[in-house]
Amino acid sequence: MPVPKANQRAVNKYKKINYDRIEITVPKGQRDVFQAHAVARGESTNAFIGRAITETMERDSAPQEAAGTALEAGVVSLPPDTLKAAQEGAQAAGEGLPQFIARAVETQMEQDKMKGGEPNE
Repeated sequence: MPVPKANQRAVNKYKKINYDRIEITVPKGQRDVFQAHAVARGESTNAFIGRAITETMERDSAPQEAAGTALEAGVVSLPPDTLKAAQEGAQAAGEGLPQFIARAVETQMEQDKMKGGEPNE
């Protein structure tokens, strides 16, 4: 059932007053990747992109120490290839990146203990 023109005008007017538009251009095929990622997490593509921007801005504005060391917020900087491998592993395991990394660290610590090594403090 089509939306009456008066309703559509009202929606458009509301959006114009309350929202800013940002147009982004991505390589062919990336839009589908973004949409699939958003749907898998139960959110719209718009919500996902907004969240990605907000989280990146928060991370970028956090005080940072020397590269590769812990940040005040408990964030660790990883080399790009390591981060990519962790993201792929988390996706394959069906879990979030923080949970995947925490599990990997715990597993490695247990393996180190079995070998007789002590984890670094």
